[in-house]
Amino acid sequence: MDFRYTQIQQDLIEAASAMLNGENTLDRLRDLINERKTGQIAINAQGSGLSHIWGQFSEVGLLGLMAREADGGLEQPLVLMAGVAEAAGYVALPEPLIELAGIVVPLLSQMNKPECLTQVLEGRLLVGIITPLLPFNNTTAYHDMFIVTSEMGGELVLKKDLNLESRKSIDPLRKLAKANKPSSQNALADYHGAVLSAAQLLGLSKRMIDMSCDFAKKRHQFGRPIGSFQAIKHQLATAYMQIEFTRPMIQLAALQGGVAVHNAKLTAIDTAMLVIETAIQVHGGMGYTYEVDLHLFMKRAWALCGEWGDRNYHMKKLEEYLLNDEMDIGQIQTFIQEN
Repeated sequence: MDFRYTQIQQDLIEAASAMLNGENTLDRLRDLINERKTGQIAINAQGSGLSHIWGQFSEVGLLGLMAREADGGLEQPLVLMAGVAEAAGYVALPEPLIELAGIVVPLLSQMNKPECLTQVLEGRLLVGIITPLLPFNNTTAYHDMFIVTSEMGGELVLKKDLNLESRKSIDPLRKLAKANKPSSQNALADYHGAVLSAAQLLGLSKRMIDMSCDFAKKRHQFGRPIGSFQAIKHQLATAYMQIEFTRPMIQLAALQGGVAVHNAKLTAIDTAMLVIETAIQVHGGMGYTYEVDLHLFMKRAWALCGEWGDRNYHMKKLEEYLLNDEMDIGQIQTFIQEN
């Protein structure tokens, strides 16, 4: 299977990455944390609490990446959205762009809600999701309505008709709430959610390794950069290789679906946990502290590990595939046969 992006797809991902890196800086993340500590929300020119970056999402077409061309979108596949999700994870984007563009937009198409979809693509409407595998919603203060998922799609419910209970998050950049509204699992939402959360974990892992490498070059011990010591080199190399092995698994899941989705999310969780442990060790343990920017990415990774199915959920799904004879296993399937 060919995992390579077309030139157009690669250009789209690089443009999204450049915009996210330029706008969602570490200084911005720190400012957002300070705003939330003081309870202040910056109001933009349109009188909304949404950050200025939302307007750019719409202008550059990120909200419509997966929307049909007939609806004004770019009609790109999930594998491209996974590349954008990795870029969003790399900068620890606090806004739910990936959820909106990669899950809500396809769901609205599935539900045949063209008017609502148009407003979402224009950045005038922010829709959240209430579904069993997403226990909490982020930035509900800005949502106008929610999709309560069902097996065949879902229903749109206004925020004022829901009882949203505030919840604390380990991630200081996320403001969570839980809706006491029953919902059912939706195959499309579960599929996209697992793949895109795995891709964000991959981006977070890559950023934490990059930060650790930079720190290892600057931090000196015994008159030398600590990155020159084999113990540090080997840990970083092992974590980096794990990241590179995880990416094609996520791409396969986006292209193929099925059991590959559970494999991808499991691998992304394990990769993130390995990278977190490595990054903390390279930083001498202080990576967990508030003063070091690493903790922003670490805590986001911890949070995403539990969304759209945690490790136990996806391990259980793999177990069902194996025990129900739904997966071809054995020597013939595992190893390449010579002709």
